Amino acid sequence: MKIVEPEYPGGRSNEASLAEDLRILARAFSSRWRLIAGIAFLFVVAGFAVVWLSPKTYTSSVSIFIDPRERGLVDLGVAPTGMGSSSQGADGALVDSQMAILTSRSVLGELVERERLDTDPTFNPVASGPLADLRGLVAAALYGTDRDSAAEVSPFDRALAGLQKAVAVKRVDNTYVLDISVATGSPARSAALANALADIYLSNGQSAVDNSARESAASLEARLAELGKVAEQSQRAVEDYRRENGLLDTDGVPLAERQVVELSSQLVSASVAVEAAKATLETLRDNGVGAFASETASQLRMQIGQARAEENMLSDTYGPRHPRLVRAQEQRKALENTLNAELARVLAKAEADYKSAVGQRTALQAIFAKSQDSLAQSNAASVKLKELEQTAKQNRELFDSFAVKAKQAREQISLPTTTARIISPARPAIKPSAPKALLLLAASAFLGCVAGFGTAWLLYLVSGPPKRRRPVPVQPFRRRHLAAAE
Repeated sequence: MKIVEPEYPGGRSNEASLAEDLRILARAFSSRWRLIAGIAFLFVVAGFAVVWLSPKTYTSSVSIFIDPRERGLVDLGVAPTGMGSSSQGADGALVDSQMAILTSRSVLGELVERERLDTDPTFNPVASGPLADLRGLVAAALYGTDRDSAAEVSPFDRALAGLQKAVAVKRVDNTYVLDISVATGSPARSAALANALADIYLSNGQSAVDNSARESAASLEARLAELGKVAEQSQRAVEDYRRENGLLDTDGVPLAERQVVELSSQLVSASVAVEAAKATLETLRDNGVGAFASETASQLRMQIGQARAEENMLSDTYGPRHPRLVRAQEQRKALENTLNAELARVLAKAEADYKSAVGQRTALQAIFAKSQDSLAQSNAASVKLKELEQTAKQNRELFDSFAVKAKQAREQISLPTTTARIISPARPAIKPSAPKALLLLAASAFLGCVAGFGTAWLLYLVSGPPKRRRPVPVQPFRRRHLAAAE
């Protein structure tokens, strides 16, 4: 086919101006505007047909807020609940991790099992007829001898693969909000699957915290038994060492120290008693026993004075051998003998008290010296005792700490500790998300215009501008008819 070069009026050269080029394009397109409009119209009609015949897809989204702040209802350091600490570091990793968890096989697999998607034709279609035969041929061409292995995919895996294509998780700008979208052919089904996926995610988060607390409690309780034995052994070692070295104490004071204090007080009292007994004895010896006044001696002296007065009165009245005078003299002598015996007893008692006080002081001094030696030994042994007590105290504190943490771990199970929550549940979509009618029609119109203009230009290059038809001569009868009509 011979390509006709466009004719340029006036025989212009290839360096024609832009205006002339535009006039050529306008001439090429305006001469075939019906063709351009027809092609564009056909493309638009095809776009309408595609929109009308394509299966509709409805997308529903649920919004989840991931709070990076820790929520510890129970103070348990071994099982932290928070993961984020800064908006530039760990928090971003936290949100990305939650997005990966939402699309993980475990979460989506649980959704497949809960909603029984392995029996849903939407996610596990069963092909039959010519389409199935065509797919078999394609599989044979692609897999060859491995065709049987490729066909052995379980319904669960097929449904899981379909669900992974239908689920989309994205982060809303630079926030802690995640949008979970599910696209299916039913608005209600999409909303139900989106809400179910969010519920599974929150349940799995709580289950993970509960399992962590349960494992921590089991580990702490297993360690707690060992720590209890260690604490008991260390405390028993303290008591044995204290008993073997005489370091028993009462009210926090060592027994040896308490004995020294008590013996010191007793020794002071004994010394005071010795000095008092010595002073009494020296007074009796220096001033005579007669100077010692007692109730018995005073009564005897009074009786002796009365007896002497009666004796003088009788000696003035009777003779020296008168019986009454003799009895009075004998009575006076008896009272004087009794007084002398009383005074001798007092002196002997003072001497005995002095000797007893001295002996008691000497015994206390010997005991006090031994107690001081024992205290010195106990002070030397108390250094080792303090080490044992410190070890026992540390073991007891460690045991108590583990006991508290084990109890807290048990109490934390089933407590709401997850920080994620649903802020916007999914609702059935009002209009389909695919196919996008406006975009598809706009693309069809654009492609139709491109195809129409391209066809018109190609025809212009091949055959040149269309030739104008000559005017048909009007018959005289028709002229008269037209004139009459006018």
